[in-house]
Order: sequence, then structure tokens, then C-alpha cells
Amino acid sequence: MTSTVYDTLAGILDETFQVEPEMIRPDATLADMELDSLAVAELSAIVQEQFAVRITGEDVGKGSALRELAELIDNRIGALPASAGAARQ
Repeated sequence: MTSTVYDTLAGILDETFQVEPEMIRPDATLADMELDSLAVAELSAIVQEQFAVRITGEDVGKGSALRELAELIDNRIGALPASAGAARQ
């Protein structure tokens, strides 16, 4: 997991979803951070926009830990063709 992905997610959770900073921990689940299904769907859309990768309800749910989500995104970024990564920057 790159700290950049984790840090970006932490910022999104803090700024967009007003999750208390002390609740944002690698082992905290989205449910622990009090994100409901609608918020998880919104987070998925933000992730797609921010990182140019798609995550679905099958990939992530309220029981997913923040570390797991960051690792999933990092793995998907790593799987992008070089040209897609360059276009994202």
C-alpha cells in the first residue's frame, strides 16, 4: 500500500464525509467510520474520479477496512496500462 493512496482516502473521509480524524485508522472499517451504503457508493464514485480506477459493491463494503481499500486501489492502479497512468497525471 502506498501512503499516497491511504493519505488521499483519509483526506476524502475527513473532508467529504466529516469522519472524525481519530476514527480514520488503517484497521477501521467503513462501518466503524459510520459510512452507510449510500456513503460507500459515493466514496466509490470519488475513488473512480480521483484514481481513475473502478471499485464496486462487490469489491468494497461497509465491513472493508481502510487499509484493505487502499491496497485494492493501489493494486488496481498498478494494473493500469502505462498509457492510462500517464493520462491520469
